Amino acid sequence: MIEFLNSLDVDAIVGLGDVECPQYIRNYYGILGEMEDITTQKYLRKNGLLVDKILDLSTSFTSKKVITHFPPRYPRGSQLVLGQILSNLPEIVLHGHLEEQKTYYINKTQIVSVGSIEKGYYVIYDGEKYELKRCCH
Repeated sequence: MIEFLNSLDVDAIVGLGDVECPQYIRNYYGILGEMEDITTQKYLRKNGLLVDKILDLSTSFTSKKVITHFPPRYPRGSQLVLGQILSNLPEIVLHGHLEEQKTYYINKTQIVSVGSIEKGYYVIYDGEKYELKRCCH
């Protein structure tokens, strides 16, 4: 999978948490999930690879385009994330954590479950639109 990610012609690979070996992924930036070990967390922090904003994506729910590790509750996920979506009404929320890739709406907010890269799921985002993709399966 690392070879595949490194072969993509993109400016950045943005991980939405639970990364195991970011040091091998070219142009990797990301946010934390709940599974990163302390060594991975230290590596990301030391090398400035943890982000709260990249392109027009932000971890702040007050922005229009949000990235988060946890999905909103529906049926499994974070009640806090759901509350932030309902309070701030971002246009789009891209999240990790779940293995399946799907899109759905909560009110007018589009929710994108990026899916697990281990299952070949990823998203290409160009600052305007996104494309759900799958490789290697």
